[in-house]
Amino acid sequence: MGIRAAGSTDVGCVRKHNEDSLLADADLGLFVVADGLGGHAAGEVASRIVVETMARFVSHTLEQDRTWPVEYDPALSYDGNRLKVAVLLSDQAIAEDIRRNPERETMGSTVVASLLHGPKVTLVHVGDSRAYILGPEGIRQVTRDHSWVAEQVANGILTASEARVHPFRNVITQALGNGGDLEIEVQNLELLHSERLLLCSDGLSGMIGDKQIWDIVDQAETLQGAVDSLITTAREHGGEDNITVILVEWESEDS
Repeated sequence: MGIRAAGSTDVGCVRKHNEDSLLADADLGLFVVADGLGGHAAGEVASRIVVETMARFVSHTLEQDRTWPVEYDPALSYDGNRLKVAVLLSDQAIAEDIRRNPERETMGSTVVASLLHGPKVTLVHVGDSRAYILGPEGIRQVTRDHSWVAEQVANGILTASEARVHPFRNVITQALGNGGDLEIEVQNLELLHSERLLLCSDGLSGMIGDKQIWDIVDQAETLQGAVDSLITTAREHGGEDNITVILVEWESEDS
């Protein structure tokens, strides 16, 4: 009983390097997908910095009497503050790495991460890596892409179907390490009976649609089987980017 999870990452069919990183730590309740940017292995450095920095800070703040490196936000829950600060520290760590290694000046990373306490989910994201909730009735995206096409859809300029094939669909408006002001979105959710949380890079969501994602997970016999099938299907649809998937569920004693 408790948190169960499966995750995997794949280079895809086009890229030579996998610049995605992931963490799936059921004991800590922390799950992270980071999609590195910059090419020439620099993206891999950035995404690894994100995963390692977030894991270190979340582990460090298991007890609530820790000193905070930035001002505590009373509008957020304790876990909301932990994730937000972990993202801020990741951004700073990437910037510091760039200062030491100016040849990596174009690197950065997206992030989507969750902290689970039982069925309670705290979620944070920057960029276009996504979180979904999948249940018996279907699938819903619970993060808002920080991307150019998402802004056009929100403003009624593009339809969702047009955005999926638009030549600017990979242009993101927020990323860690780019030196700008971050729009860090934090939210609180709860996994209801039979619901699952899916975190992924755009190497999955850009290759297959939401309905097909739901069908694959619904038909799989195990969490790892679902993750493997999602990655295989994304590759079959072109695998144009690195593909990273984490699937999480909460099983209570009376499930």
